[in-house]
Amino acid sequence: MQISGKTIEVNIINHRLSSKALLNEHLLWIFFLAFIQRIIPIKFISDRIIRSNRWLKTLGDADFVGDIRAGDSFSDIYGLRKFLIRSIPGIIAILMRKKLVMLPQTFGPFKSAVSKQVALFTMKRATKLLSRDQDSIELVREMLGEKYKHKNIQLCPDVAFVLEPTLPDKLDIQPELNIKGNIPLIGLNISSLLYIGGFNRNNVFGLKVYYKEFIHILLQELMKRTRAHVLLVPHEYFPFMIDGQECSEIQVCKKERESIDERYRDRIHLVKREYNQNEIKGIIGLCDFFIGSRMHACIAALSQAKPTVGLAYSKKFYGTFQTIGVEQYVIDMREKEQKESIETIMRCFEQRDTTAQNLNVTIPETQKKIRSIFRDMLCETND
Repeated sequence: MQISGKTIEVNIINHRLSSKALLNEHLLWIFFLAFIQRIIPIKFISDRIIRSNRWLKTLGDADFVGDIRAGDSFSDIYGLRKFLIRSIPGIIAILMRKKLVMLPQTFGPFKSAVSKQVALFTMKRATKLLSRDQDSIELVREMLGEKYKHKNIQLCPDVAFVLEPTLPDKLDIQPELNIKGNIPLIGLNISSLLYIGGFNRNNVFGLKVYYKEFIHILLQELMKRTRAHVLLVPHEYFPFMIDGQECSEIQVCKKERESIDERYRDRIHLVKREYNQNEIKGIIGLCDFFIGSRMHACIAALSQAKPTVGLAYSKKFYGTFQTIGVEQYVIDMREKEQKESIETIMRCFEQRDTTAQNLNVTIPETQKKIRSIFRDMLCETND
């Protein structure tokens, strides 16, 4: 990993859920061992169990244990099963009496009584809860109740705001970005998850717009009503299956470009291959204005002071944008119709210069705050 021009070595100890996985790497087996070592009263036996498993030994040797859940997965909006699976590593840390810190993320909502109880179990035992939005803090305090009113809960913007952008040596973009004159470049991130209707393909997030049609019409309107070029930016490379065929964001972007009127295609550019998190952020930084359906694609733009519209399918967008004072740039597709959403995007595009000036002030302050919070937290760990 490259940080500030330095190569930092990070050991990755995986766990797996496949039936083909080695027993000592299977998450449920690791959980079982953690539970057994917790209930055994004889310390040397408990220690021996921990040392017998690489995952547990690594956790046991750690001075700091953080749980970030990709920033938005401490919730069951993606399904109860996913929430429970992602909760197990944190519960293992608790079983091993490690001090667990919930790193900056959105907390909730919780539709299921089961997920709510698992969330309460984790939150009550975590030593610190860092929320990336104010609404989550209020939800956590309400869930924990009066007994836990002194719980250490703190507002901290998303850590992706301090991720360093890096432009790749070679840009694989078709057609090449060779824009002449004072013509803006609009970045458009299309979510493959929303494109197929969510995990169950049945509008699982309750959007008022038909997302696939909305994106197509938005792209047409951008071509008709502006002189801008559009860069289609994939931000999640995990493919979904549609009718037995894989569907990735690169493929979705390609499909949308090919479906647009041929006379506009020289103004629509496609990122053709996968890039790592720093590189795709660097590519997003080439844009003058950004429209994103993935939260971290939006943060990649905002953190580089690029005016950004978030196409929201959950509460996480509003809270994250609110921490830097641009919550008015969130379009909640669960509440707004297609026509209103497109007009809002056009207004935001016209106001982009003023917004960029404001972001150039707030973003450095936000980044400074994140670094300060983590510096203090790690210093507490070393004391």
